Amino acid sequence: MTIVSFSTMTPGGIALVIGGGSRLGAVIARDLSALGFAVAITYHRSGVQAVQWVAEVIAAGGAARCYPLDLQHPFAITSILSDVHQQWGPVTLLINNAGVFLADHVLDGEEGWRHMESLFKVTLQGPLWLSMQVAQAMRQAQVSGQVIHIADIWGERPLTGYAAYGAAKAGMIMATRVLARDWAPTIRVNAILPGAVLPPEGGNPGYQRMLERTPLKDQAGWEGVCQAVRYLLVARFVTGEILHVDGGRHLV
Repeated sequence: MTIVSFSTMTPGGIALVIGGGSRLGAVIARDLSALGFAVAITYHRSGVQAVQWVAEVIAAGGAARCYPLDLQHPFAITSILSDVHQQWGPVTLLINNAGVFLADHVLDGEEGWRHMESLFKVTLQGPLWLSMQVAQAMRQAQVSGQVIHIADIWGERPLTGYAAYGAAKAGMIMATRVLARDWAPTIRVNAILPGAVLPPEGGNPGYQRMLERTPLKDQAGWEGVCQAVRYLLVARFVTGEILHVDGGRHLV
């Protein structure tokens, strides 16, 4: 566990961002810090970036912590939640931004079974179990809060060659709806389905062709997803919503 000292508590609430060490998760976490949240982030492989991010937030007067996390191990999840609770109090905002994007062709044989098991644990079972633990802590502390899942349009639409990944993301979409109903009125649960956010690392020749098939013919960029998160934070009468931030790709 990596812990960096933090400043005094800020008024925005206590946010936990899963997969907040790099790319989209880090941008969301930074935006939440700017809104006044005390932010705990988890990372799997981006430890250097996560520690640097925490140091920058603290230098700017914010409150931040970071933790390594493998969502395949429930004890690690419980340990992080316990530490955040002891230091700051119960999490009031959970951002589930985790997933393993693997093509079906690598899921063959005995080794493929293990890869598929890992994909489901990291993309579905771990985030769902974590959400339940956070909700239980909120109820015990008698505080209101929100869970936001960063899902994927491929949980609604078939992507050739990615049946396991699509099934896992579809599971999170259904979990969003069920939990929103079960945990109301004190805990709101919503999902954001990004389409094209930014080009993948290393480039992709099909990315521009995909944008051409998108009705708005553009990518969301980091700000598109952050705007959606900000909307859900203040949309007090919205729960169980599947918010598409995809330029209309789900329409075609």
